[in-house]
Amino acid sequence: MKLLFFLFSSLFMFGCSSGISVSLPEKFEDTPEDTAGYLTGSLSATTHGPSSGEGLVTTLYIRQSGDNEIITLVNKNDDYDFNTGFMRGQLFSIALPPGKYELFCIGFKGDNGNKSIISKSREDLGLEFTISPGNVTYIGQFITSSLVAKSTLWNQEYPSGYGIITYNEANERDKALFYERHPDLTGFSFDYQKLAERDSQVVSAKSN
Repeated sequence: MKLLFFLFSSLFMFGCSSGISVSLPEKFEDTPEDTAGYLTGSLSATTHGPSSGEGLVTTLYIRQSGDNEIITLVNKNDDYDFNTGFMRGQLFSIALPPGKYELFCIGFKGDNGNKSIISKSREDLGLEFTISPGNVTYIGQFITSSLVAKSTLWNQEYPSGYGIITYNEANERDKALFYERHPDLTGFSFDYQKLAERDSQVVSAKSN
């Protein structure tokens, strides 16, 4: 797998996103422009403590149905495309070949004050969506927060180093950001494919 950073570019294969990197199987790099579709959405983090998600590195694990090669989207909260005061985040956009895909796992890397922690959700989330030629598939907004622990010594709450994702949508905001970033794709339809119920949550389940 080749690590590609989203920098502003006129290349069709990769979108622009500050603060997000993508690892994409090489076979997807040569997708013909006239058959590709776009995947887009946003990765955000809460900014209010002690459950602030800004200290967590969040990874979305995606694969094409029936394929074991993995696409990863990693949000390190280094920069942001929008800031509400309680949350800030980045838009991601990737050109992919048509077909059925699934978000099958979410991972977190954090710190509980004593050690680094790598944790994940279960690996069978099965949140499916479809990429179609000449179409933008919007899969919603993923908001990272830290699970909170309480110090027995100081009786204070602090980020545990484990993560939780809250899923919802910000369709109008993200649609405007997408077309601002890709003015040459304004003819593409913007298709919101809901992966789960609004405000559904996925919690990291284990430490590696």
